[in-house]
Amino acid sequence: MNSAFNWHRCGSENFKLISSSAGQYEIRSRAASANRCPFSFVTWQTASRYKMYAGSYDQLDAGALPEALGFAELRAQIVGQAFGDVLESAVGTGLNLPLYDASRLSSFTAVDISPGMLREAAPRAEALRRRLSGAEQQRQQQRQRSEAAGAADGTAGPGVQLLVADAAALPFADRSFDCVLDTFSLCVFERPAAAVREMARVLRRGGRLLLLEHSRSDNPLLGAYQDLTNPAVQPMSKGCAWNQDVKGMVEAAGLRVVESQRHLAGTITLLVAERV
Repeated sequence: MNSAFNWHRCGSENFKLISSSAGQYEIRSRAASANRCPFSFVTWQTASRYKMYAGSYDQLDAGALPEALGFAELRAQIVGQAFGDVLESAVGTGLNLPLYDASRLSSFTAVDISPGMLREAAPRAEALRRRLSGAEQQRQQQRQRSEAAGAADGTAGPGVQLLVADAAALPFADRSFDCVLDTFSLCVFERPAAAVREMARVLRRGGRLLLLEHSRSDNPLLGAYQDLTNPAVQPMSKGCAWNQDVKGMVEAAGLRVVESQRHLAGTITLLVAERV
């Protein structure tokens, strides 16, 4: 695949940002120039830290332990609900991408603050693009048969793009997406409540926010334990604050919760919310 490479400087770190000339996927910065960092210092630190994790992230988040805890099944359950124009926040290495039902999607956009993570996600993004294109061709053929139309119009199919962006400052217009998905990422965001508000902002009316997150247990004793231990746990768990009130943040963003499940003694929340 032919790609154009551009360098953007962010603090003391050089980010190599990839843009696909073939239009199949792209990795680019939302910075206005090479001299301006698009993130706050804390968010930039997180991006730098996840650059180090990128090569081994799949083993960390999709290895034997997450598998034994049922994370794969939960991922499949929440990702399978996505439809229409989809945005995935903090896509990481693209673990969720093989789980999307291409027949339900119109387009797919993903953001992450780490260019290293997006490089790892690029092959999965290309595979998803091919699946979306195949699904679109099947839809065109069905329309042609039902409408007795002529030859196929030859369109390339739905787009797939990967963008370097901060989830708390999404570079999209209001009401741009039918679904926004995030899995196991709110806990590492510098401003998780702001990120949820941004997700709500870019949802269309009737659109769905799909979340699978670490959260504060609804068991009072376990929740208190999480509060007590979080200062020690967070530095050892890739910066994850495991005691967040996910449902509270979603409701504060003005969304209506339509489904909420608790798993692993309430420390994992699967939540679906709607913009009304």
